[in-house]
Amino acid sequence: MSGLAPLPVSSSAQNNTMTTNTYQPKFYQQERFAWAVLGFIVLAVVLIVWLAPIEQTIGAAIKYVYVHVAFTRAGIYGFYLAGILGVLITFTAKKSLQAWTSKIGWVAFLLFLIGGLVSILAQQATWGGNPWFEPRNRMTLNILAIGMITLILADWVPWLRVRGLLYVVLAGFVAWSIPNTPLVLHPGDAIGSSTSTRIQWVFLLLTWLVIVLGIWIVWYWHGRSQKN
Repeated sequence: MSGLAPLPVSSSAQNNTMTTNTYQPKFYQQERFAWAVLGFIVLAVVLIVWLAPIEQTIGAAIKYVYVHVAFTRAGIYGFYLAGILGVLITFTAKKSLQAWTSKIGWVAFLLFLIGGLVSILAQQATWGGNPWFEPRNRMTLNILAIGMITLILADWVPWLRVRGLLYVVLAGFVAWSIPNTPLVLHPGDAIGSSTSTRIQWVFLLLTWLVIVLGIWIVWYWHGRSQKN
């Protein structure tokens, strides 16, 4: 034998090793659970759209409308939530609150963008084309443009209170645009005026599922940013 004794291991190194060994399984368990929740949400959305009733006038094209309305409404609600939180940021200047609001604003933008893209498919299926002159289409493009500019500025300017005001401005612009944009080709309250209870329930369930999807994205994004 060489007679060399093993090097002693310090208590701090042992603690770090124990922390790493106990943290990693917990971290991976949380990851698996998070992705399982996402898979359940996506599966529920697909099943509901697949099993959703077909409307007599536009037929199967209403399935595009289901998805378009759900994502668009969820995005709008997200903009409003960011605006409410923006008021709090304006008065409190809390950096942690701004971090959450930034993610909520960008996720709202993503959901609204998806709703707009699906609207292109819905218009193609129901109208045979995409009339960009239509006021509601221009409104969607305006909200996306103003939204991107505002959210970039809110992440860039160094003053927290100004960031809060930017979220309020964006929410106010969305809230002003919707009632002040005339309806030309787009129907009014097609969901509320529908005589089919099943159609109304499909719109309601899809909207809530997309809202839950948005909450999941914000929660997961914030969790990953905290770990990094």
